[in-house]
Amino acid sequence: MSEDYFIRGPEEETASGPYSIDALLTLGEAGKISPDHFYFDPIMESWILIRSNEALLSQIFPEKKHLTLRKKTAEEINSINDEDAETPSLRVEDMLAAAEGRTSETRHIRSRRVWREVTASVSVPILGVILLISALSVLYPSWNIITGIIDDDEGAWRQLFQRPVVFLGGLDLLMGVFLLLNATEIFPLIRFRAMLGAGFFAVVYAANWMNGDPQGIWMSLSSLSFGVGLYVCTLTLNFPLMVASATAGIAGALGIAWYNNLVPLIFGGT
Repeated sequence: MSEDYFIRGPEEETASGPYSIDALLTLGEAGKISPDHFYFDPIMESWILIRSNEALLSQIFPEKKHLTLRKKTAEEINSINDEDAETPSLRVEDMLAAAEGRTSETRHIRSRRVWREVTASVSVPILGVILLISALSVLYPSWNIITGIIDDDEGAWRQLFQRPVVFLGGLDLLMGVFLLLNATEIFPLIRFRAMLGAGFFAVVYAANWMNGDPQGIWMSLSSLSFGVGLYVCTLTLNFPLMVASATAGIAGALGIAWYNNLVPLIFGGT
């Protein structure tokens, strides 16, 4: 399967695409893009100049071969004229319309691109909300420690290091704020956080359940749902899958908040 690319100009803030190599070749021949345009590298998760990738540059802007003129015979000229009369003309405008998904044959490409853009724009604030819910559920039970540090109470720092999960809540809070500011560069860190929630905490709470904690199984399932939903949301551009994973992530974060904060508050306990 050929790879598709999102591109943007040197002075542009919005990207367009995805374009196949053939579509980019057409745009390059029409002068609509240049080697100074950027393409998005999903592995590096950054925008890279086309001219810095020699393989991609040679595909979009192939070196033109030097042509030599040879006098054609009358039979060759007549043959070419006959072929031109039978072949319908193809305009650059038609090729660009096809590349951008504005024809009936390529309309599905435009539709897919629109849904990808919607998914990318919606998933980032949703991820921020999930992380903020998680941060509040972790920080709220330790609020007295946080206020003690702010007030410079004696022993507050010792209590903080006795409850290191507060650092994780602070990390969730920081990442949630960054995502609401559309800082997608922290996606690798979010994936690590998701794996930590789906792996370590799910196992820990499952072990607590096996040792007699009745809420342990629900905390384990909530941590698993939170981690998996968070992880998938950072990867997919498929809208239905993003909605499903976002729902799982929010449900997991709310489940952790419920069993970690509201159950002790409502039904008593520490």
